[in-house]
Amino acid sequence: MRERLGAEGMRHSLGVADTAARLAETYGVDVEPARLAGLLHDWAKDATASELLSAADDHGIPVTDVDRAVPYLLHAPVAAAELKAAMPDLDDQVLAAVAAHTYGAESMSPIDLIVYVADTIEPGRVHAGVETLRDAVGVVSLQELFMLAYASSLRHLVDSRRRIHPATVALWNRLVSEDPR
Repeated sequence: MRERLGAEGMRHSLGVADTAARLAETYGVDVEPARLAGLLHDWAKDATASELLSAADDHGIPVTDVDRAVPYLLHAPVAAAELKAAMPDLDDQVLAAVAAHTYGAESMSPIDLIVYVADTIEPGRVHAGVETLRDAVGVVSLQELFMLAYASSLRHLVDSRRRIHPATVALWNRLVSEDPR
């Protein structure tokens, strides 16, 4: 894995794995699949744009106009597909969490939520609001923590005038429509 991700990518993945394990313990979720999904989440992160688009095509992953414009977003579903091909016995919940860690998924399990949050708050992250998210661990529900992290990501995308994937918008709209507040 170190050869695939490089030193910085490996450091990040280990940070996500450790953070995912801590979140799983905090929220009463099975630790080992969370840790493994955190470790493997960026399996395809260093692929080039053309490699990601080609792999998406090879694996039958739908590609949107936003994916074509920002192929990096495909690293999550491509990683899950490549991991499944390379390790057919890998737990489906690990693969689902890997696939969902960029723009989420229609239905997200606790492990999916944990890996998304862990990727956002692992110790190497220094973005605006990360300390607030870290401080919320164990104070708010896992679902609320995910919503806070997702909102932070959306704010960053809007503030930096980046494209927002249609799946990201759809998930946010579903989440707020289900929010009891």
